Amino acid sequence: MLYRERRSWTEQEDQLLRDAVDLEPGSINPSKWHAIAKHVPSRTNKDCRKRWFAKMASDVVKGGWAPEEDEKLVQAIEKYGTRWSLVSAYVQTRNSDQCAKRWTDTLNPMIDRTRWSPEADALLLNAVKEHGKLWTKIVRIYFPGRTGLAAKNRSVSIKLRAYSPLNHL
Repeated sequence: MLYRERRSWTEQEDQLLRDAVDLEPGSINPSKWHAIAKHVPSRTNKDCRKRWFAKMASDVVKGGWAPEEDEKLVQAIEKYGTRWSLVSAYVQTRNSDQCAKRWTDTLNPMIDRTRWSPEADALLLNAVKEHGKLWTKIVRIYFPGRTGLAAKNRSVSIKLRAYSPLNHL
């Protein structure tokens, strides 16, 4: 799998994106993002969609999820599976990326929420040495059932504990 280096959006790119969305009627339709991306050089349809919904769309709620939104998300998953554009349309207040993240990191009942053992901690630290911060890859290979976010949080927790003043008394 190839990884592109992340780079910040410029004001010029943001303006190109705004203009492109204005040019494409019904741009919330997932198929329109390919057309929109053609107006923003060096950005993919996914880049444009994520930027739009994360920073520019005014009708998308940001921040914590309300219990009613969680309920609607669970209902939408039961009805549509992981077809995120349909799930998002059902939830109404969140975009497809927000719905996918909430489901995969928090609400999915298949998530392994057991305590991390000392052996798992050691395996995690070795996996980070080998693969870097590719959390999704690490959990896919070493910790099926855990989320990338859980692995990242555990790694940070282990490192903070290692550098805690209480460990150096």
